[in-house]
Amino acid sequence: MNRFLVILLGFCFWSNPGFGAEEGQAVVDALVRFQTVEEQAVEQLILSPDASYLSNLLALMEGRIWKYEESVVVEMDGHYFEYPHMRPFKSGLDQYESIKLARPLRVKLNKLNPYLQLVQPEVKLRKQAYWNIKGGEGDLHYHWVRLILKQEHNEEVKAIGKLSLSFLELKQGGRPRGEALDYLEAHAGIQMLAALEQLIPSPDWTASEKKALEGLVGQLKRKSRWLNISQNLFSGLSLGSILLLVALGLSIIYGLAGVINMCHGEFMMIGAYTTFVMQNLAPEQWGDAYFILSLPAAFFMAGLVGLILERLVIRHLYGRPEESLLGTWGLSLILIQLCRNIFGDVTAVRAPSFLTGGVMITEGLILPYNRLFIIALTITMVLLTYFVFFRSRLGLKIRSVTQNRAMSTCMGINTARIDATTFFMGAGLAGVAGCAITLIANVVPNMGQSYMVDSFLVVVVGGVGKLLGTILSAIGIGELSKSFEFMLEAVYGKVFMLVLIILFLQFRPKGIFPEKGRHSDD
Repeated sequence: MNRFLVILLGFCFWSNPGFGAEEGQAVVDALVRFQTVEEQAVEQLILSPDASYLSNLLALMEGRIWKYEESVVVEMDGHYFEYPHMRPFKSGLDQYESIKLARPLRVKLNKLNPYLQLVQPEVKLRKQAYWNIKGGEGDLHYHWVRLILKQEHNEEVKAIGKLSLSFLELKQGGRPRGEALDYLEAHAGIQMLAALEQLIPSPDWTASEKKALEGLVGQLKRKSRWLNISQNLFSGLSLGSILLLVALGLSIIYGLAGVINMCHGEFMMIGAYTTFVMQNLAPEQWGDAYFILSLPAAFFMAGLVGLILERLVIRHLYGRPEESLLGTWGLSLILIQLCRNIFGDVTAVRAPSFLTGGVMITEGLILPYNRLFIIALTITMVLLTYFVFFRSRLGLKIRSVTQNRAMSTCMGINTARIDATTFFMGAGLAGVAGCAITLIANVVPNMGQSYMVDSFLVVVVGGVGKLLGTILSAIGIGELSKSFEFMLEAVYGKVFMLVLIILFLQFRPKGIFPEKGRHSDD
């Protein structure tokens, strides 16, 4: 190794005033011996009393140090400095060339790579490197991790590093294990559970230490169990809100017209594709506003298609459930193929930036913003539906036609117009559901069929045309589905849920709130 590279490597340790000359020279000597590929050089680096040079060594290995004659320039955190005076370097690097280490030296230095990850410039990378310690990635020694952690300035990284350091002390033996156990008991989260469980079979534990470790693992298991229950409750509420959003319009249409609308899922698909088109047509300066504008656009587009189908086909099938089932199923196939021909098989909507991420309630429990938005949207649509049906003249007419069409006609209500308006609203609600579902799924031509069976179950269990019954049924089915999937496998959970619904309908065939309109047998 030439004299220049020795001086350059010396620079790697010069920047920390707490790093003594003797220690720095020892490390430089060790690096020089790498040129002869001696194994003891690695050991000398690992047993070095200071790790302050690692960030500069990382810069050297990543090609962020340049030379030109006797001038050396190093890049640190996006800024350039000239060695040895560390003056800001403002000229260009045209005449400079990046330092390239010899391959034997680079191969030997790669053994330090796990430690170099702990001094990466990006905070996210340093966090991940410390978390990897408990996963057994890299043969890291707690002594070096402790030295590197002393130089860390980010508090979040420090917190993760202390947990990983305590784990290494338990695994390799450092300070008294009782102190490490006490620290982990006070600060460890469920992410440490699997790693700590693997330490229990070790024969090195004393009886008291093993008892303390088993107690810590048991504490984390109980915490994990409660977090899983909380996560499943939220997932069930999220699923229930999606089912409610889809089933709301389906319940209204069947309650009014007695039509088993098998193309209701395709109205949801139309709402999703409307969102996709809005995303592509919106000017770039609109930013995320396209998604907000897509909500009313999806409602009106799906409602318009529903209105056209109602006027052309479905109005001839009122009061004929079997014929309406076959007729609307045929319409669904036509709509699916039409969208496939226009848009292809798979498209996706870019999630708006304000709906990325989530709210961290506690470690291991994060509520995604997109799911919270869907829940809030569902509540909003339910309140609007309630206002229209129970606090407006239009709602009074709709309920009147639903309960007695002949008497409503005698009272001067235009039942054909009410049918068309109600179908428009029901299809529009499905369109809003489609817009919301783009936040959690791709847009495909047959996406509506994925929700149709569960939506029909919601309507039947809740009671046809009953708003309160639909709400209770959607939430109940969503929560029970997630609970059964958690306790059983997903497929068996679905089967068990269907069996439970069948048994329920044996005792209450008309649902939680039986209908009392013109389609009731009462």
